[in-house]
Amino acid sequence: MAAVLAILAGTLAARAQRPDFTSWLNLGAEYELKRSGFTLESGMEWRTEDHFRQTDRVGVSVDGAYEVCPWLEVGTGYELHVRNLDGDDWGVRHRYRLQATFSVRVARRWKLSLRERFQHTLDARDDDELRLRSRLKLAYDIPHSGIEPYASVEMYNGLARGEHFRQTRMRYRGGAEFPIVGRWEGELFYLYQDERGKRKHVLGVGCVYKF
Repeated sequence: MAAVLAILAGTLAARAQRPDFTSWLNLGAEYELKRSGFTLESGMEWRTEDHFRQTDRVGVSVDGAYEVCPWLEVGTGYELHVRNLDGDDWGVRHRYRLQATFSVRVARRWKLSLRERFQHTLDARDDDELRLRSRLKLAYDIPHSGIEPYASVEMYNGLARGEHFRQTRMRYRGGAEFPIVGRWEGELFYLYQDERGKRKHVLGVGCVYKF
């Protein structure tokens, strides 16, 4: 009997560790203030979970960025999330962020960037979450096409008391940005996320209108 229970427990644990397949859908708008270096963005996002079967969260965001010089951009933003907690209950979460992006061209059409983002998430049901997100990204501008494929890796580190800058999440992402029609631009990507043993495969689609 004990052996049967051990096998059953092992099977359930293995199933619990199976990766989830999800999707992220984004729609946004971007406005660049001419000759000022300032860019304003807003967006809406819908995320699914449980092999695309239910909503994980929906959210809206507002961001502002300023190009200090050709190799440095700083920005700030706010996000509001409505999260699916257990299928019947929903919760609200607020997130504030500050970031700096360092960029350099390593060749004529290759661009390497490092983004450091500090984010503070407020959730009435959980403790506040403090994270430093470090993302390294390599992109290539295909000549005469407007298409820019990219690959990136991002690490999350905990900043709250007791976390001791511990790594909490890793993301590996590959995709491409491309023109659609007129001022509309699109993005397709795949993302693999590993967070404390919880693995996730994400298929993403984005669309933004640039004024």
